[in-house]
Amino acid sequence: MDNIYDILSKEHAEVAELIQKATQDNTKNTFNQIKAKLQPHLLGEEDLFYPQLEENEELIDLVNHAYDEHEEIKTILKELDNSSEGDRSWIAMVHALDKAVSHHVDEEETKVFPAAQKVLSNDQAREIAKQYTEFSKNFKPQPIMG
Repeated sequence: MDNIYDILSKEHAEVAELIQKATQDNTKNTFNQIKAKLQPHLLGEEDLFYPQLEENEELIDLVNHAYDEHEEIKTILKELDNSSEGDRSWIAMVHALDKAVSHHVDEEETKVFPAAQKVLSNDQAREIAKQYTEFSKNFKPQPIMG
């Protein structure tokens, strides 16, 4: 069974690939694929992964920063959701999404994951992965808040 870090890292790579595609084809279809991947990812982290980390006082600032970055990503997603692929600002917003997601992924994989591995046991990381997989499987798309 994969642990939560393996699952999240795999999803990070999938989203990065989709965003690169979106910067090339600039279509609402590709954006919808990104949104379908990012929504359960962001909310799953917020509901299942981050709360486990918040229990450790040393990680609170790191986790709060990750929540802030999620809000920034959700705001950009909402703007894209309410725009047309033909809008002049569309390409700029796709690039802003790319930058925000890339920055967040880098921080998560170089700071959050190593810190989490110090406070969560392997069993806990696998249990969170199990819950996260179930959450993602049953996720129903919802309006983007941000």
